[in-house]
Amino acid sequence: MTDTHEARQRVRVWYAKGESIKFISHHDEFRLWERALRRADLPLLYKQGFNPQPHLQFAAPLGVGITGRHEPLDIVLSPPLPVAEVAARLRAKVPPGVLVHSVEEIPPTGEALQPWIVGADYTILLHTAPGELDDALLAERIAGFLKQATIWRERERKGSRYTYNLRPLVLELAALGYDAAHEEHSIFLRVQMRNGATGRPDEVVDALGFDDFARTLRRERIYFANQPADAALMAQYPVVQQEELAAPPGVRGVSLRGREPNLSTQAGKRTLNERAGDEFD
Repeated sequence: MTDTHEARQRVRVWYAKGESIKFISHHDEFRLWERALRRADLPLLYKQGFNPQPHLQFAAPLGVGITGRHEPLDIVLSPPLPVAEVAARLRAKVPPGVLVHSVEEIPPTGEALQPWIVGADYTILLHTAPGELDDALLAERIAGFLKQATIWRERERKGSRYTYNLRPLVLELAALGYDAAHEEHSIFLRVQMRNGATGRPDEVVDALGFDDFARTLRRERIYFANQPADAALMAQYPVVQQEELAAPPGVRGVSLRGREPNLSTQAGKRTLNERAGDEFD
């Protein structure tokens, strides 16, 4: 359906992105949702132009390898349908790995969520056999991370590398304990999430020196400045601007790529592939 002046309906889908699809790109996730909406026979409204695209808007696309427990997606339909019917059709057609929590109607001219994002909570699970990663070492690494004022990291954007300070973007970081039954250490992470100044859980794991452990990175929730409860919670933290994170000339950070093997690849430890297999057993 093309973008016309017919009656429109804007709905917000709250969904979970699971382990089985965590390695798909954002582009592939966009296509996943477009196909699911078509299979559900929902009247998608398409933008005009040479290559029409449906009105689908993600608040904050998840990085490859990261799952999400409560992710929002806005879609535009024309003509409108009962919200309960939209939810029922979607739940019947979304692929494995996607769980539709709820669907709500929002004002057609309402603001998008993306400009209001200010932070996010993550759970980091390190999958280790009993005794493979000592609780004291994990606590020591986290304490050392939090004591530092600067943790230079290197990212790549559009083919160019740049160095930034990861530390101010990490608002909270704490070990939650070891679950022997599931063989996993749980870590709580809260980061700032603003345009040009967003903390990434994979960078935190790498900075802690645990990137070679099989892990699950799961976004638990996103905080929005236009939600009073979210704004009140995030007000306790200083706002870090993008320019404050830039490294001075000549400073280079550590990249996720090209690191030397750490303690988890020493003799007698299981290989990365062996630990990664644990996630799918």
